[in-house]
Amino acid sequence: MSEMSFGSEQMDSRAAEYRQLGYWKDRLLIDYIDEHAGNSPDKVAITDNRSSLTYAQLVQKTENLAAALLKLGIKTGEVVAVQSPNWVELTIAHLALDRIGAVFLPVHDGFRAEEMTLLLGASMAVALILPTIYRDFDYRALVDSIAPDLPALQHRIVLRDEPRGTELSFDALCSDNTWRDEKGTAWLRQHLVSADTPLQIMVSSGTTSIPKCSLFSDNNMAFKLIGQYGSFATQMTDRDIGAAIAPAGTGATGYNYPIIAPLLHGGSTVLLEHWNGKHPEESFALIEKHRCTFAVVIPTQLVKMIRSPLVGKYDLSSLRFISNAGAKLRPSDAETAEKIFGCPVQTVYGATDSGVPTMTRTIDPAKKRRTAGRVLPGEELKILREDGSLAPVGEAGEVLWRGANSSYGYLTGNSEIDKAWDSEGWYHSGDLGTLDADGYLTIVGRKKDMIIRGGRNINPAQIEEVLVRHPAVSEAAIVAVPDAVLGEQIGAAIVSAQDKPEPQLGDLTRFVVDAGLPKWCQPEYLLVMNDFPRNAGGKIDKRKLSDELEKLAKSPAPEQR
Repeated sequence: MSEMSFGSEQMDSRAAEYRQLGYWKDRLLIDYIDEHAGNSPDKVAITDNRSSLTYAQLVQKTENLAAALLKLGIKTGEVVAVQSPNWVELTIAHLALDRIGAVFLPVHDGFRAEEMTLLLGASMAVALILPTIYRDFDYRALVDSIAPDLPALQHRIVLRDEPRGTELSFDALCSDNTWRDEKGTAWLRQHLVSADTPLQIMVSSGTTSIPKCSLFSDNNMAFKLIGQYGSFATQMTDRDIGAAIAPAGTGATGYNYPIIAPLLHGGSTVLLEHWNGKHPEESFALIEKHRCTFAVVIPTQLVKMIRSPLVGKYDLSSLRFISNAGAKLRPSDAETAEKIFGCPVQTVYGATDSGVPTMTRTIDPAKKRRTAGRVLPGEELKILREDGSLAPVGEAGEVLWRGANSSYGYLTGNSEIDKAWDSEGWYHSGDLGTLDADGYLTIVGRKKDMIIRGGRNINPAQIEEVLVRHPAVSEAAIVAVPDAVLGEQIGAAIVSAQDKPEPQLGDLTRFVVDAGLPKWCQPEYLLVMNDFPRNAGGKIDKRKLSDELEKLAKSPAPEQR
């Protein structure tokens, strides 16, 4: 594994405090799973499109795979990447790696040659677990094409298919019990590592030429998923059943919250193999069939779910709450979702890079549930003005945080990326937010998204919130367009609402002013799209929108100016 760029000394210096306060229990994630298997061996732990595994079966498979990986020579601290759809194999692999102190790198199944080369190269992954053909894409051929650039990659383990050449079969490794007679389970337990050891990498969904791979220990993860998400925010128990609807390879939103969190509590989880935005009813069917008590979604998914004409045809009364993560959800959409599903929408706010400082609670009043939540136990948060002073209640500034669920930093060094943390361990999020008198955080924009037009600072989020209230606008994104005179102008990209006439630029400029915004907040370019480009985490890719609007600005049609 490559060196960590943000010194782990920052986290180590606070480790004693986190233990003293009871935040860090010094238990590996697999310890919790083993405990539940001992108490409830026949309880179903995890289900996907092909099979269900009880806790006893899950533990047996993770032990077999762990033993097989040790036989292959995989060592503590080495990285194993897993590129899998929402299949049970992803979790089996994760927990097996946890047993032997190897590092788990989940990879989105939509990543292709460029992303895979960067990720596997930066992490120095020694093994890759992957499908061969999935949804008409040849993953085997992809790895063949990039393997010459990955000297550290020694092993390929294929999912749900017969191996070729030097490949190994995941199913065969998970079924091999011979090590039990040869060595016994005591041998396997000798390979356990400290819960302080970074054992999971999460990849930021933002686009960058250098992968931002953040490292988390089991102490980080267990406290976040049990002490904060489970206890503080959602009151999770062993009776809860999670619905994993987002792609699991995205990390927290698609994996840790809907899959690992219920397993750590002794509950169950059900995986939707593939999210199809045109058919959100597939998620309804999964929730209804398995009586899921909660679902974890990104805003794009939830919006498509509440707008589906089929939502009323399914019995979703088992839902106790819905968690929104990955991006900001419009308050009106959250309110609509709560009416339709009959349960609170709970929000997780944070960054893949550095953990989660705030969450709303399912028991919060409705008005407070529309915020990004309160500071979690074990976390510190502050709002800073441009001059570095603390912003008072109600004043916007940059959101900074640090705490017991924060990452150990990035896997590889980059001077620009490393600036995210300061010398005291505070993570500078780049988000702009305010705190109210009760300590609830509201995110109002991004520092880097600010548009400076003729010397005026313009917050894109403010304009976006107005535009989506237009009856012909389904989604809106505001970006800066370079201008020789003003420095920057305002570009608007929208997804038009179904069954509505496509709005013109003049319609939207009038709407913005009529809503009470100043004239300098009027969009000057308009790009109408069927859907927005998005990254692996489901967030709108504003870089691509900026490129398109910049092209438009260079040769605009008259009605677009």
